[in-house]
Amino acid sequence: MTMKYHLLHLLMFVSATVFGNNAVPYEWEAERGRTKLATEEQNLPELVIKSHIQYDYVLENNEFLMYSTIHRIILVNNNEAIQKHNRIVISMNNTMDLVEIKARSINKDGKVVRFDKNNIKELKEEESGNAYRIFAIEGIELGSEVEYYFIRKMRSSLFQRAVMQMDVPVKAASFSLTCPKHLKFDFKSYFNFPDVKEEAREEVNAYTAVMKDIPAMKKEPFSYFDANLKRVEFKLAYNTARSQARMYTWDDAAKTFYGILSKLEKDDEKAVDRFIKTLNDDSSKPIADRIRSIERKIKTVVQVNSESGDPNLDKVSSIVKYKVASRQGITKLFFSVFNDLGIECHTVITCSRKGARFDGSFDSWSYLDDYLLYFPKTSGFIAPYVAESRYPLVPAEFTGQDGLFIEAFTVGDLKSGLGTVKAIPAADYKHNVDNLDIDVTFADDLATNNIRIKRIFGGYNASYFSSYYALMTEEQKLSMVEEITKQTAPDPKFRKWSAEPLEDGAVDRFLIDVDFVSSHFLEKAGPRILFKVGQLIGPQVEMYRENDRLTEVENDYNRGYEREIRIALPKGYSLKNGQELKFDVTYEDNEEMPFIFQSDYIVKDGVLTITIKEYYKQLYAPLKRYEDYRKVVNAAADFNKVTLVLEKVR
Repeated sequence: MTMKYHLLHLLMFVSATVFGNNAVPYEWEAERGRTKLATEEQNLPELVIKSHIQYDYVLENNEFLMYSTIHRIILVNNNEAIQKHNRIVISMNNTMDLVEIKARSINKDGKVVRFDKNNIKELKEEESGNAYRIFAIEGIELGSEVEYYFIRKMRSSLFQRAVMQMDVPVKAASFSLTCPKHLKFDFKSYFNFPDVKEEAREEVNAYTAVMKDIPAMKKEPFSYFDANLKRVEFKLAYNTARSQARMYTWDDAAKTFYGILSKLEKDDEKAVDRFIKTLNDDSSKPIADRIRSIERKIKTVVQVNSESGDPNLDKVSSIVKYKVASRQGITKLFFSVFNDLGIECHTVITCSRKGARFDGSFDSWSYLDDYLLYFPKTSGFIAPYVAESRYPLVPAEFTGQDGLFIEAFTVGDLKSGLGTVKAIPAADYKHNVDNLDIDVTFADDLATNNIRIKRIFGGYNASYFSSYYALMTEEQKLSMVEEITKQTAPDPKFRKWSAEPLEDGAVDRFLIDVDFVSSHFLEKAGPRILFKVGQLIGPQVEMYRENDRLTEVENDYNRGYEREIRIALPKGYSLKNGQELKFDVTYEDNEEMPFIFQSDYIVKDGVLTITIKEYYKQLYAPLKRYEDYRKVVNAAADFNKVTLVLEKVR
């Protein structure tokens, strides 16, 4: 059951007056010529000439419904654009009927080829149940205008998001919404899309927004594409026929979702009691240890099926019996277990900031996508249905933003939830490490190196290994170690290797220890030996060539790298370019240094020791500081290119 469910059972607000749909049905211009464009627009590979999104909310036969219209005109000037738009896919999720669909292409000569409705195909994914309508648009040539619109009759969604920007330029984007007079919607626009304005109409409340010449959004490193698109969030906020009170507030959400998670039938309560006995919880241990143990055992025995709509997957007694749950069902199981064991936990509901960052200032339930559980006594979190995520870390995309925290409260016999919007902090960079401890020696013939690498992954970097390593065969374990080692040395000849989870920290850690022979790092240049020391830290992100940056820096998660490399110099050779190992690139902000790359070296008793410290202590950096951030990232890439020059001592 998705969190963005349709709350029709709560729609008791609808007045008894039947709303007549006096709105004129949407229609395109039946006969039109090609759009007049400026020369630079005509020469673009692809241009969205028009993008119109419209929602019409109506009451039909005492049922609250929504008509959703999308109308687009696209100029296609290369084969890639033609391939992109010669087939249109319409999602039928939550759709009662595809009311209208029209499409056509207009070539450079003005020839019109119209779409035949008989060519619509239906597609349904068996596992998820998602349904689609697919159709091809004929007659598309280089320089054609592709135009289509479709109208879907849908179950009303009270919280929605309209994305108004694309990966290509949009000449004109427009948004429209109508609803019965006694209902009022609230809106919030993002990234400088114009505010939605109310229009004066007698029959309905009408809201519109228009923006011309929207530039293309591009994918950029350290940035989420979807989350930075211009958009409009909107929600049903008032029913003036009933009261002037704001509807669907954060407090309402807290009460609603607390009720969903806390309500248990008698057979559910008995099932929880039986299930707890199998967990072997030891109440004498620290709370954090108990949480880890319970999470590990539940995630080991209960599978999560996110696609099925089977209501039994939400029911605790069925989950305990069959060991299969929905996302909401397993959250309910965790919540019930912790409450019964007296381990205080609060529900948190948020969303992935990859799609749109949670905005606590606008109380749209469209942000309420995913459950977390928060433990106030330890300040840790768990993600109930994410198998590879383990306490105290949850998927990074849920952190570094706000969420709705729901705390239980009791007044007399009434139990309910109190909601507060608070920050879900990003994990400390010291938890998320990828540390290297490396020893290098040279073979007597100076043709190969013996290399030992101890690599410790921590936090998010260790989550995959910690979750799945115990389930791997020996062959799979070796294959994994080989693959990771080859990221550094493509030609390793293993002498020995080991890998194991480490249980000596607050978060998961994993050690890979390899001892191998390689010729990859060595080159001869006459009497000199060239050693590609920089490649020992593995490939690095490069940010050298870019157009003007559009978005602020946003990291997936905070992270740190500690590296120590010890190289026993071959007898009779000395280091000639040690200064190339010295880096000191820092990003300063109010006497803090949130991002750094620093390296130094010493030579003692014939051993060159290199130390490297790199970290990213905060998720965000403003657009105006992008160049400073880029210098730190590129410092690691520059170090990766350093080659030592070793010369014979005369």
